[in-house]
Amino acid sequence: MMRKVMVIATAAVAATLIALFSNDTPQAQGTIQANATRAETRSLMPGDILPAETVDFIERPGIYGLGSELPGSRYAIVDGHLVRVNPNTMQLQSILRRGSSVE
Repeated sequence: MMRKVMVIATAAVAATLIALFSNDTPQAQGTIQANATRAETRSLMPGDILPAETVDFIERPGIYGLGSELPGSRYAIVDGHLVRVNPNTMQLQSILRRGSSVE
């Protein structure tokens, strides 16, 4: 009788551990996609070619305390960073400030 109880208790513990560590819990909508996107993102580096939809060009740089734009570049906000971008090639030229936003 005692042996049956031990076998049942061992099976119950094993089932509980499997349930805890198997990660079969339901996921909220979009969670898997958000995790995949987060895993694919990396920090910006000069020379990167940026997708046009991620670049928010600054139309009036003086409002943000910026001087005139250099030939072949425009100021923009990308992923919260103030950057210079070649508008023809979308190549990131430099990162000027981190944690910026366009108002």
